[in-house]
Amino acid sequence: MRRRWVQGLVGLSLLGAALFLAPPLPSDLQQLRRAYNLRLLDREGRLLREVASDQATEQNWKGLAEISPWLVQASLAAEDHRFYAHWGLDPLAVGRALRSNWKAGHVLEGASTITQQVVRLLRPPAERGWRQKISETYWALRLEGSRSKDEILECYLNLAPYGLQTYGIEAASQLYFDKPASQLSLAESSFLAVLPRAPETFAPYQNVDEIVVFQKKLLAQMVRLRMITEEDEKRAAAEPLKLRPLDSTWEAGHFCDYLMTRLPAHSSGEVRTTLDLDIQHDVEGIVKVHLKRLRSRGVSNGAVVVLDVQSGEVLAMVGSLDYAEGQFNACLAGRQGGSSLKPFTFGLALERDYTAASILPDLNLYPKQLDKGFIPRNYDERFHGPVRLREALACSYNVPVVRVLERVGVERLLVRLRELGFARLTESAQHYGLGLTLGAGEISVLELARAYRALARGGRYGSEKLWEGQPESSEKQVFDPAVAALLTDILKDGQARAPAFGLSSPLNFPFEVAAKTGTSKGYRDNWTVGYTPHYVVACWVGNFDGSSMRNGVSGITGAAPIFHDVISGLAQRDGGSPPFSSHEGLRHLAVCAESGELPGPDCPHPLQEWFLERRLPARRCGFHKRVGGRVFCHYPPLYRAWALAQGIPQPPAGAIHSDTEVAVAFPDNGAVFRLDGYLRGDYQKLHLKATVPDWCEWVEWRVGEDKVRGAQRPFDAWWPLRRGGFYVVAVAHGGGRSLSSPGVRILVQ
Repeated sequence: MRRRWVQGLVGLSLLGAALFLAPPLPSDLQQLRRAYNLRLLDREGRLLREVASDQATEQNWKGLAEISPWLVQASLAAEDHRFYAHWGLDPLAVGRALRSNWKAGHVLEGASTITQQVVRLLRPPAERGWRQKISETYWALRLEGSRSKDEILECYLNLAPYGLQTYGIEAASQLYFDKPASQLSLAESSFLAVLPRAPETFAPYQNVDEIVVFQKKLLAQMVRLRMITEEDEKRAAAEPLKLRPLDSTWEAGHFCDYLMTRLPAHSSGEVRTTLDLDIQHDVEGIVKVHLKRLRSRGVSNGAVVVLDVQSGEVLAMVGSLDYAEGQFNACLAGRQGGSSLKPFTFGLALERDYTAASILPDLNLYPKQLDKGFIPRNYDERFHGPVRLREALACSYNVPVVRVLERVGVERLLVRLRELGFARLTESAQHYGLGLTLGAGEISVLELARAYRALARGGRYGSEKLWEGQPESSEKQVFDPAVAALLTDILKDGQARAPAFGLSSPLNFPFEVAAKTGTSKGYRDNWTVGYTPHYVVACWVGNFDGSSMRNGVSGITGAAPIFHDVISGLAQRDGGSPPFSSHEGLRHLAVCAESGELPGPDCPHPLQEWFLERRLPARRCGFHKRVGGRVFCHYPPLYRAWALAQGIPQPPAGAIHSDTEVAVAFPDNGAVFRLDGYLRGDYQKLHLKATVPDWCEWVEWRVGEDKVRGAQRPFDAWWPLRRGGFYVVAVAHGGGRSLSSPGVRILVQ
C-alpha cells in the first residue's frame, strides 16, 4: 500500500510536464452538464420514478444564484473549504491524507477537491486506483484552466449524488424536503451536504440520527471556518428536520431499485416496465393490513412477489412493510425456506419409482437416546403411520419427506434446486444434509416464485422479466411435464390437505390454486407460495433481524392470509380464475386409500388417483383381509405397532398366515446414510426393523459381517453406522432358517 502512495507521488510530479502537451478537453468536460434522464413507467405508462441517468437532468439544473447560500457554504465546508484558493489540486489536503494513510498502512481518508469530484462525476472510472487518481487530477487541472470556479461549483452541486439514486441538489431538495433548493434552511442544507460523502450508505429515511451526527459536526466546522456564527449553529441544530414522506414521491420502490441493477448501464429515456401499478397498490395495502394484525405476535415485516405464469413478468414486488423506513428488499434477501422446498423432493421421487399413491412411513425410526443431531419431527408433533405420498406433501409432513430424501439423495436434490435458480445454495450436500428438504439452506422470495413458476409451466424454468424489450433469457426443462402436472394436482388438493390444515384454512378457494406453506426453525421465517394458471404469488413474513415470531406463527397463520387475499384479488380483477387443464401423460385410476394399490374385493375405501402413464400400479391391495365375515386392515409389520397404538382392530392371532418368512422391513433397499462428522458415533445408529411371524421367538440380524441378536418382540436392533460403502442387511429367525435373501443393500458414506 505504501509503495502505491510513492508511485502516486511520482506520477503527480509528472503532471506539470504533461500539461504543456495537453490535448483539447473532452466534450463531456467542455459541456459541464449531462441532460439525460431515465423515466421508469409501469406497464400502462404511469410514472414510477424519474431517475437522473449519468447524473443530472436538464430541467433540474440550477445556477448558483438559484441555490440557497447556506447549501453552497455547507457543501464547501463538507467537501473542499479551500476550493477558491487552489487550482484543482489541494496540496495541503493531499499532504494530510498521505500522512494519515501512511501511518495507517491503508487508505484512511481522501483528498479529492470539488473539481476532481466533478471530473469523476462526468467521467465515471471503470475502477479505482492510483492510475485513475492521477488521470482525475490531470483533468481537474485542465478543467480549472478553462472554466471559472463558480461554473465548476455549480456543476458539482447539480451532479452530486444525494442517495436513493437522486442526483443534483434541486432533485434532492424536492425529494427530501418538498421545496426548491433556493429555499433550504441552514439545518436542511447542512443535512443534505453530508449525503454525498456516502450516498449508498446513508439512508435518510432509516438512519436520520446517524446523519444528524455528521450534520452537527459539519455545523461546528462551518463555525470554525467562520462561515456561520455560533448562534446560527445553535438554531440549525435545534431545528427539527421534517422529511417528506417517501411513499408520496416514489412508486414501487423495491421494484425500481431492483430494476436499476438489471438495466444496461447508462440507460436513459423512458423504460416501460412489466409492473402493474394497480396490482402493486393492492398488494401493498394487503401487506400493511395483515402485518398490523400480526404485530402483536412478534411479526414486523413481510414481502410479496407476483409473477405472470406465462411471460414471467413481475407484476408486483413489495419488499417490506414500508420502503421509507429502509430500502432493504426482503424479496431478494436470503432466508430459510422451511417446507416450501418439499415439492421438489417429491418431484424427484415421482421421476423414479414413486407414485402419488406410494405408502410412506410416518414413524419414529430414530434412536430414542439421540438427543443431538438432526431428527425430523412433524409440525403437530405426531406420527401418522402409513401415509400416501399425496397426503404427505399436501399435509407437509416432515418425517415422510426425509425418508424419501434418504432414497433420492441429498446431492441429487441440491443439483435440481440449483437448476431451479436457488443461487444461494452454494454449500455441499453434506453441509445441508437431509435438512435441505426442510429449509436448511437460504432462499429468497423471488427465487421461490421463479421455481414455482416452473411447476406452473410444466417443469420449464426461466427467469423473470422486468421491462419491455428485455433480452430473452434461456429456458430449460427442469422437471418432466407429467411430474409437474402431478405435483400441481397434489398442491391444489384441499381434501388431501384437510387432515393438517382443515377445510376452512386460508388455502381454500372457490377456484383451483396450487399452494404450499413453510415455516423455518424457531419460527423465524414464514412462507406461502403458490400459483393459478395465470399468476405465481410468493409471500414471506418475519423480522429483518432474524428474531423469532411469537405464539407459533406458521405459514398457515402468518403468510397464508396475505397469499389468500392477493390471489383472490387477482382472480377478482380477471373476473375469475380458470382451472388447471394439463393432465397430459397422466391416467386416472382407482386405488385403495390405505395401501395405495389397486383395490381388492375387500377394500372399503377406494379413491381416484393420478398416475404417470409409464408407472401404473399393478398389484392388488394386500392390506385388507376378510376374517370370519369381517374385514380387517392388516398392516405390514412396519406399521403394526402404530396401528395397535391407534386402536385400529387387527385380525385375531393366527387367523392370517401370510407372514411365514422373516424379512427386513427397515432400512429400505438402496437407502443411503451419511455420517455426521461432528456427532459422536454413539448417537449414529441404524434402527433395524423386521417382518416377523407370530411363531418366531427371536431373530438374528446380519449387517455385512456383523451379527446382532434381537431377543424379544418386536425384534428391533441397533447397528452402529460406519463408513465402508455398501452393506447387505439381512435377518433370520432363531433357528437360522429363512434368512432373508438377498436382504437389502444400503450405502453408508
